[in-house]
Amino acid sequence: MLNVSKILACIFDIEGTTTPISFVHEVLFPYAAKNMEKFLEENSLDPEIIEELSKENKIDIENKLFEKKIRSSNDTIDQKILLEYLLFLIDRDRKSKPLKTIQGRIWKIGYERSELKSILFPDVKEFFKQLDIRNIKIYIYSSGSIEAQKLIFQYSNQGDLTEYITDYFDTGIGAKRESSSYAAILKEIDIDPKYVAFYNDIKEEADAATQNKIKCFLMKRLGNAPQMIHAYEKIESFL
Repeated sequence: MLNVSKILACIFDIEGTTTPISFVHEVLFPYAAKNMEKFLEENSLDPEIIEELSKENKIDIENKLFEKKIRSSNDTIDQKILLEYLLFLIDRDRKSKPLKTIQGRIWKIGYERSELKSILFPDVKEFFKQLDIRNIKIYIYSSGSIEAQKLIFQYSNQGDLTEYITDYFDTGIGAKRESSSYAAILKEIDIDPKYVAFYNDIKEEADAATQNKIKCFLMKRLGNAPQMIHAYEKIESFL
C-alpha cells in the first residue's frame, strides 16, 4: 500500500477512480446530449472552439466517419449539422477538447440548477481528508475539461471537496496515454516523481506515468473495464 510518509502529492483520475463510470456514461453524457440543442440556441461558441471542431470534422469526413461539413464554403456554420456532429462525438465518447469544453458548460448549468449532483465513491472524501491532514497535495488529471472536473468535486454527494484539491489538469497538457503529459505535469507541480503517486483505472495511462518514475495504482472499482495483465497494485478502496 501507499507509504504516505514518502509521498508529497497524489494525482487522481476521475472516471472509474473517484467517480463511477456509470455516472459519467449514464448521467453526464445523456444530460449533455439532451440539452445540447437548447445550449447552442442560447449560446454563441467561441471562435477557437468552432475552429477546433471544424478541423476535427474535416478529419472525420476524410476518414468517412461523418458525412457533412459543419462549416460551409462561405465560412458560415450550419447549426443543424453542428448539433448532429456534437451528438456524434458524444456517442463515440470522443476525447475531443472542444466537445469537453461545451459539455462542461452544459453541466455547469445543470449543477447550478440542481438538476445534477455528482456521485463519488464512498471512500473519496475520507481519503482526501487524510491526505490533507498529512499535507499531501491532491491533483486531478482527467480527459474532461478543468471546468467539468471542478464541478464534479464541488457539487458532489459528499459535499464540496474542492478545498482539498491543489490543481487540475486536462488534455490541454497532453493525452493521458502519452508519457510527455506526465512529464509536463511533474514540471508544473515541481515535485520529484519518486514522491508522487497516481491513481487511475487504465493500464496504458499507468504505463505512461511509470515512464516518468511515478508510483501507480490501478483501481479495481465496480463497473471498471478489465485490464490487461499488469504488475501494478490493484486498489478496490482508498481506505
